[in-house]
Amino acid sequence: MDAVTALPGMDIPGENRSEIGGYGQGPTERETRQAIAEIEELSPLTGARRTLKQLAISLAISIDKGNAKGRAIANEAGQLFEMMNHLSPAGDDGDDPDDSKLTSETKALLTTYAAPARPSPTP
Repeated sequence: MDAVTALPGMDIPGENRSEIGGYGQGPTERETRQAIAEIEELSPLTGARRTLKQLAISLAISIDKGNAKGRAIANEAGQLFEMMNHLSPAGDDGDDPDDSKLTSETKALLTTYAAPARPSPTP
């Protein structure tokens, strides 16, 4: 008798196997793990950011399982987006945005929005 571990066509592809237990990584979990690895290359996660890392991975797993069951995942996706922003806030890479293609009017508008608020003069 042959030792067959799965029915033909029912095996889990190698790139979809989970690291520890479970039935395999879904696309959200895989991309979340990759994004977190890239964030960790820039700066090590310490303290509460380590907990955020694990929460983000758990939430990504939950999103994948919800998608597989046909459930709405909008709230979980929003939460994952916020967690990823806490791990690596937008604009935290130190690069200045390329504003060479902006018109002078648009640059003036952005400068105005960046300025601190001023109280209106009294009537």
